[in-house]
Amino acid sequence: MKPALFEDQPTQFPANAVDGGPLKPLTQALIDRRATSHFKSDPVPEEYLEAILRFGVQAPSGYNLQPWRFLVVREKENRLRLQKAAMDQAKVGEAPVVIVAFAVKDDWKNYVDAIFQEGVRRGAGKAEQVEKVKEIAIDFLEEFPAAVWLNRHTMIALTTMMLLAETYGLDTAPMEGFDPGAVIKEFGLPKESEVIALLAIGFAKEPLKAYGGRLALEEIVYSEKFGQNWISQSDGVEEEVAPEKSEKVAEEDTTINPSAGDS
Repeated sequence: MKPALFEDQPTQFPANAVDGGPLKPLTQALIDRRATSHFKSDPVPEEYLEAILRFGVQAPSGYNLQPWRFLVVREKENRLRLQKAAMDQAKVGEAPVVIVAFAVKDDWKNYVDAIFQEGVRRGAGKAEQVEKVKEIAIDFLEEFPAAVWLNRHTMIALTTMMLLAETYGLDTAPMEGFDPGAVIKEFGLPKESEVIALLAIGFAKEPLKAYGGRLALEEIVYSEKFGQNWISQSDGVEEEVAPEKSEKVAEEDTTINPSAGDS
């Protein structure tokens, strides 16, 4: 196996949004984000795609083993092949970029030594502790369900990509509606792959999807123990009001569609 390649943290990346304006604050990106239903054909500039990928892989992972892998699909004919494997969702064929997030079972074993040694070289560990820490990591991962571990870490990285794309003024659509076996076959992924999610990136067509609402914190957050509901402390606190979006927004569609992605 050839030596593993490593990179430093990103230092060169676009400082402005794709339209030349300022970057959208993360809080605003979280408010504005919707799972885009349809995309324009406008391409995603290369430097922005590169930044999305580079920042995405800055995500944390257990023991820094970085088990995620990503296939970037841009050619029209390939996007249409992926669309067929993804419940024929039109947005897969429309979006100029679709990222297939996957991980290969046990592939981390090919990198564990190099990753730990690189950590030592960069001051993130001590040489005399490497073998002990590696033994602990291997013992843990041999016992832990592989699919669960791979999914957890890969989704952290993919979510990082999604949110960065939104701060740059791009639109996204995360998807779980696809046939993993068909994706593996169509794109020649290793047979041991876990195909975890798809992320379409581009520019949304109007009308945009309406906000579907979220359950209140009191419904889903507990304090100290299950059953003891969270009590919001926001009453009386002055909050910044998010500016209304100027784009035309679609009326909420309540039709149940398992391939439509999230809201």
